[in-house]
Amino acid sequence: MRRRGLLLLGMALSGVLLAWTLRGLHLEEWGRILRGLELPWMLAGALFYFIAVVLRTWRWGLLLDGLQPTRFRERFVALTIGYMGNNLYPARAGELLRAYVLQRRCGLSLSATLGTIVVERVLDGLMVVFLALLALLFFPLPTLLRPAVIAGGLVFGGALLVLLGMAQSIGKLRAALERFLHYRSTPSTERLVGFLSRFMEGLVVLQRPARALAVGGLTALIWLAEAGTYGLVLMAFPFRTSFFSLLVMTAAVNLATALPSAPGYVGTFEAPGVAVLQAFGIPPNMAIAYILVLHLVLWLPITLLGLSLFFREGLRRAVRPVQVPPPSS
Repeated sequence: MRRRGLLLLGMALSGVLLAWTLRGLHLEEWGRILRGLELPWMLAGALFYFIAVVLRTWRWGLLLDGLQPTRFRERFVALTIGYMGNNLYPARAGELLRAYVLQRRCGLSLSATLGTIVVERVLDGLMVVFLALLALLFFPLPTLLRPAVIAGGLVFGGALLVLLGMAQSIGKLRAALERFLHYRSTPSTERLVGFLSRFMEGLVVLQRPARALAVGGLTALIWLAEAGTYGLVLMAFPFRTSFFSLLVMTAAVNLATALPSAPGYVGTFEAPGVAVLQAFGIPPNMAIAYILVLHLVLWLPITLLGLSLFFREGLRRAVRPVQVPPPSS
């Protein structure tokens, strides 16, 4: 029931934000803009996006080294399938699917792999917040985005502190879990304690300053590559804006996509992107056309590739993420 309520909330929020984005849209002018697009730049943007995917695969390898070495191909397949899942299923269910695929291919613990994915997401969130805070120093963000930036900083900053604390106290936390299990030993508590114990294994990278610094550097490169994709798609349109504005938009749309939404981040991607572009003086119809095309460029290639790999992996029976086995190893 709770899952259904969250899904309904996400669908409603997506609908409201998409309606706000498309308000006052002139179809004739919008069609003229689309007919004038330079397709080679769109293709270049779609290909460039995979630089970010490659960097994410590399970063995930650094995080997983604390568990066991993994091959680039295994991680790339799992990550791509996971991103396809995020694009087609609600509530970022693709992250669980990604961990499941890597478990199938490499035998890694599902719960420990989820620990590395949580570290990834927290670092991504902090980088996006950093870009947004940087933007606040030079440009007044739209009013609705300011509380989102502050809240995002508090949430992701707090999450990182919690993860760092857990990573530095794994031994003590395991001892506490064992004591808890000694006094309340039931099948459900045993599964929970086992999951938490293995989950903490995925945080080992945070105990190694040099490795953690490398992961942080790759995170910065990933988001610069993402902003570069935005810039290449922009070249297909007859308007220009600064790279700084693209960084602001990158931060805004990725903060908003953390909200509950329909699959594929419909609405939560478009609304903040259009708001930022209009704040930088881009006409509404041009901003809407750009954001919709950009979303398609980011969504379609990785989804098609992920689906192809999904079926090659023989995962047809796991089409619904809720059917992925529980973390038992």
